[in-house]
Amino acid sequence: MKNILILCMVLATGLAAAPGAARAQEEQPEGGGAAPQPQPKRQVSRAAVKRLFQIIKAEPNIKDVQKAAVRHYELEPSRINRLARNARLKGLIPNVSASFSNELGNRFTNTKDGLFPILPSPPENPNPSFYTERVSESNDQLTWSVSASWDLDRLVFAAESLDAKSLTGLEENLVREVTTLFFSRRRILASLILSPPDDDEEFFYELMRLDEITATLDSFTGGMFGKKAWNWEKDLLGGAAK
Repeated sequence: MKNILILCMVLATGLAAAPGAARAQEEQPEGGGAAPQPQPKRQVSRAAVKRLFQIIKAEPNIKDVQKAAVRHYELEPSRINRLARNARLKGLIPNVSASFSNELGNRFTNTKDGLFPILPSPPENPNPSFYTERVSESNDQLTWSVSASWDLDRLVFAAESLDAKSLTGLEENLVREVTTLFFSRRRILASLILSPPDDDEEFFYELMRLDEITATLDSFTGGMFGKKAWNWEKDLLGGAAK
């Protein structure tokens, strides 16, 4: 009886310890090595943050970039509204047409009639054909005209005003694209300054991505952004790259 009680106690102890042992076995990595420890988060120095803010402050902000892009492509809202208004006011401008003509003519009439006497034939105006009547006429006519017409219905509706208003969609797409590129570049810039990659190749590719977006924004703004953008060659290489 005593042995049976001991056996029951051993089984109960084994069953109670089995789940814990199973969990410990699951957590233990293959090969019997120690469990991998999470990588410690890289600490960002205050100096790096201050440097990033200095770079950002020296560059154009998002409002300046948006305005420069819209101005470069002549898609300002005021200009679009002005184009739509002028399309309607075009009805007040007359359509003017003018014409000019000058006509010169001569008419000669010679008449033969047996009932009338024949005209004399002096040496200065001979009449060898024995005409009874000779008439000479000349005509000089000068004509000019000017006309004007108005399309007053354009004051109410003009199809060109719809074309002008359609430019608003282009302006919105341009602003959206510039905004996306601007903050994508800023994220790359922050990554390079605050937590640059340890691998040199990856660091180089990040700089190329930064240059690509910078060149695109410079094109969108008509050369405004590139003049004030961060020059990493001068900053990181100390002006060694020419």
